[in-house]
Amino acid sequence: MKLSDMARRSIIMGPVLLCCWTTVLLSQDTSRTTLSAIYPLPIIFYTPETGIAGGAAALYLYRDSTLSRASAVTGDIIYTQKKQIILELSGDLYFRGGTYRLLANTKFQKYPNKFFGVGNDTPESNEENYTSQKVLFEAVLYRNVLSHMNAGPAVRAEHSSVRETAPTGLLASGVIPGSKGGSLAGIGFVANWDSRDNTIAAQSGSLYQITTLLYRSSFGSDYSYTDVQIDTRNFFEVLAGQVLAVQAAAEFIDGIAPFYGMANFGGQNLVRGYFDGRYRDRNGIAVQAEYRFPVWWRFGMVGFAGAAQVANKVGQFGLKRFWFAGGIGLRFAWNPEERVNLRLDYGVGRNSSGMYITVTEAF
Repeated sequence: MKLSDMARRSIIMGPVLLCCWTTVLLSQDTSRTTLSAIYPLPIIFYTPETGIAGGAAALYLYRDSTLSRASAVTGDIIYTQKKQIILELSGDLYFRGGTYRLLANTKFQKYPNKFFGVGNDTPESNEENYTSQKVLFEAVLYRNVLSHMNAGPAVRAEHSSVRETAPTGLLASGVIPGSKGGSLAGIGFVANWDSRDNTIAAQSGSLYQITTLLYRSSFGSDYSYTDVQIDTRNFFEVLAGQVLAVQAAAEFIDGIAPFYGMANFGGQNLVRGYFDGRYRDRNGIAVQAEYRFPVWWRFGMVGFAGAAQVANKVGQFGLKRFWFAGGIGLRFAWNPEERVNLRLDYGVGRNSSGMYITVTEAF
């Protein structure tokens, strides 16, 4: 997340209210043991983008002792001083002894945002404010095919409206695809090789995933294009409790996609230190790494760095076109057994910086 000059002069308060209580229910029969736990998290925070914000988040974990991974359902609701609203409910659920895995996300968002144009070299002077409102549903149903290999269908549906645009800005002119909003409906396929020891905070293993989504008018989409996403992650335990995590990601779009559906980077997960979506285009590549290590008791730290770029055509990618960022972060092991961490990261990019306070690792 990129901060403005005013943001750089401001103090990011972060959560000033953080309370957590845990309810653990254990039941056992002759064949299996189950464990469930609820982690509620009231939060009050401040950023220049939101003003004073208050909300609540909750994480529900469920583990069957016959499985190495826990199922999780997370939800949050946030309202800010600037009248931004976010409601989200997502699930990561395992069925049939781990043979099937369902990833699903439902989201409503009304959010004043910033747009800088399309391309890898858009100037700061392009910055314009607008408000978007969207409803999103996306889901992937994996089936374990062989060993660590999984594959299955994916669906994604989104309806967005763009309002309160700058009168003389690019969005108001209507020349940017998606400047009037619209509906997206895509159907596709996801395949991966996932040998991570933990999907929340891996210490070993790898993830290699490819996602292909077809957006077509016959599905009810206002835009027709093909979106291919590649995500690779590798985790190495260098010393006891110390992990080197590396991610490389790419996205390629064939056709005309709305600006809010284009490849981009920034925000709390991909190349921290830039405003989420500061640079966007039809194609994008990114690489990042972080070193995670314990400090004392439940506290740990990370150092991270990343680089990314976007381009209209694949042939336009170049070594001199990368945007670099790096930073440090603090971790608190909220649930050491499941490796659920509360994280605070500070990232710095080129003429850009951002503070991120959230739960779970960036990747």
